[in-house]
Amino acid sequence: MGFDVIAAQIVMLGIAMLVGFLSIKTKYLEPAIANSISKVIVRITLPLLIITTITSQELNLGMLKNAGLLIIIELAVLILMFAAASLCANLFGLRQATNTMHRLMGTFGNVIFLGYPLITALYGQTGLFYAVIYALVNDGFVWTYGVYLLSKDGEKTSRKSPLLNLINPNTVSFVISIFMLVFGLKLPGVIHTALSGIGSLTTYLSMLFIGMTLAMIDLRTIYRRVSIFVLTLVKMVLFPLALIWILRYLPLDRTLCGVLILQVAMPVQTVLTILANEYGSDFQYAAECVFITTVLSLGLLPLCYYFILLLL
Repeated sequence: MGFDVIAAQIVMLGIAMLVGFLSIKTKYLEPAIANSISKVIVRITLPLLIITTITSQELNLGMLKNAGLLIIIELAVLILMFAAASLCANLFGLRQATNTMHRLMGTFGNVIFLGYPLITALYGQTGLFYAVIYALVNDGFVWTYGVYLLSKDGEKTSRKSPLLNLINPNTVSFVISIFMLVFGLKLPGVIHTALSGIGSLTTYLSMLFIGMTLAMIDLRTIYRRVSIFVLTLVKMVLFPLALIWILRYLPLDRTLCGVLILQVAMPVQTVLTILANEYGSDFQYAAECVFITTVLSLGLLPLCYYFILLLL
């Protein structure tokens, strides 16, 4: 079942990427439209997705202890992944903007667009609860420290203090949604449905944008990006296997452990490609990372799930 779910999700995302790719390659659309799509995502659909996704969850007091443990472990893992990605980026001598993208993409995964449906299918609503907690921490760093690094290195915001870029539609929506979650505030049904529908466009708009970006780069040389394949090996193979080995000896809930491992093993976060374009960072490198890790995840994620069942 795990392979079928993973394959279906990746095929759907791949089709959307292919549509974007062909629309530029065939000159059906102008390349400039990719920038407009990026702005729609960052400024409209993604903030709405953040709010409607987080506020639709219910805090389960019975699982708060496990959630606390998950957050502690996740923080430690994210720090180690960031350190490993930084080391690899420096060893490869990547320039500043590319170096930043490598570090971020070696740390943060596609824990919502691919993670949510996969984990729900494998572990049910309990698994989804843990997946949401993981995503809250993951995205919290993306919209704060990640935005800080991108705006600091980005060509489009070089004259603006990086700290000011922390105040953006996505960080604001994240803070608002956390406040609503803690206090149990909900959007009215009709409003939530409408905004959720708009927010749900983010997934496919992101894939269209990535496909368009890939159409504007030379894919004939993508296999030479050794740094991306090393990133894939470290993030999607070595860290998940290390986690399986460590967690098998700890008296933790097995569902929690499985969710944590799979979230760590996810391909790189597609949103980082949008942010790279928004802040003038190396969005082509980001798109190549998404392309390679997503394609390889078709084999790596089922393999990871197999080892979870076998060893955990």
